[in-house]
Amino acid sequence: RVSPQVFVSLEKDFTHLVKKVAIESLEDEGRKIQPSNVMANVSIATATSGVASFIIENLLQPTTWQPDPDPNRFLLHAAEVAQLCDQALEVFRSQDMVLRLRAPIKVYGDIHGQYLDLMRLFARYKAPTDGDGGDIDSMDYLFLGDFVDRGSFSLETVCLLFALKVKHPNQIHLIRGNHEDSTINGIYGFRDECKRRLKEEPDDPDSCWNKFNRAFEFLPVAAVVEERILCLHGGIGGHINTIKEIDEMQRPLHVAQIPQTPYEQRVTDMLWSDPSDNDSVGGVTLNETRDPDGTGRIVKFGPDRVEEFLDVNKPLSMIIRAHECVMDGFERFANGKLITVFSATDYCGHHKNAGALLFIRRDLTIVPKLIYPVERHLNTWDQTMLQQRPPTPPRPVPRQRRIG
Repeated sequence: RVSPQVFVSLEKDFTHLVKKVAIESLEDEGRKIQPSNVMANVSIATATSGVASFIIENLLQPTTWQPDPDPNRFLLHAAEVAQLCDQALEVFRSQDMVLRLRAPIKVYGDIHGQYLDLMRLFARYKAPTDGDGGDIDSMDYLFLGDFVDRGSFSLETVCLLFALKVKHPNQIHLIRGNHEDSTINGIYGFRDECKRRLKEEPDDPDSCWNKFNRAFEFLPVAAVVEERILCLHGGIGGHINTIKEIDEMQRPLHVAQIPQTPYEQRVTDMLWSDPSDNDSVGGVTLNETRDPDGTGRIVKFGPDRVEEFLDVNKPLSMIIRAHECVMDGFERFANGKLITVFSATDYCGHHKNAGALLFIRRDLTIVPKLIYPVERHLNTWDQTMLQQRPPTPPRPVPRQRRIG
């Protein structure tokens, strides 16, 4: 069922509270309250290592964290970051390609180095800690990839997530996004950030940048919550028909720039495909935004593909994915059977979008929890990258965004 409420953080700083608002008050999702989708399943309303503990103690500061005044400096030395990567890699190696997870669980979408937004979400809706303001004792966390690139704090973001994974391997879950790939993060900012802030040569085989990408190649690529909800980064495209096909992907997983086989195309579909522009566009169509040359390698999939996939993979009843900026932080598709979630606000400083997490309750209802952009004295998006590689625009939903 659909609850009539979502949780919205209205702060201009860290001192304001959260309130509930009617879902129909949201600019985009409010337009979708139709009798046909009222029954959609969305309710709105191991020991730790020294380096992991140090990172968590110094970076997991939801209400007080501030960037280093020197943008070319990082909390850790390269050797310590390398140690963290090695530890995280060992955990990833021990886990399945498709994770089987339990509820309750919080699901986060793209962060893209927006560490301040991650801290704001932790401050507003609790953090993965056993201290005050934390709920790790009763809650799992799932992050759907794209931890790095475009934002100014990719190192803070990925190091904290790796440290949390090392400390809580069975409660913190990370899956791979399309930016967890050296071909992509080599040109969208993460490589340059490692070079500048860790004082390293990224092309060195033992550089931290290479170690991160070796760990990324062993990340799980999907998760199934209580056998009912499939979570992955991009989508099912035109070639993924069963969860078994995802489970059988081999690690280290390499992403082909030009897929030559059905297997390589499935990897591309999983990391890169998007839902079609709206529920009236079915089938598998060209993705002109991500594939402007029309090669057909990156596609959009319609609501009929979602229905077919869920029917073939019963008792699966929903897909949660990330990968696209959506104006309300979350967006429903296929009559509510697919939800996109995006956690970074004001994507690339251009779009004024909200950020969200999805809280999956024990009864599998889903509660979106939102934050809105705030005024910032510090520009947290990589301006050079914005000029060289403009961001992918938000999903094409009619809107007249009002920023309060």
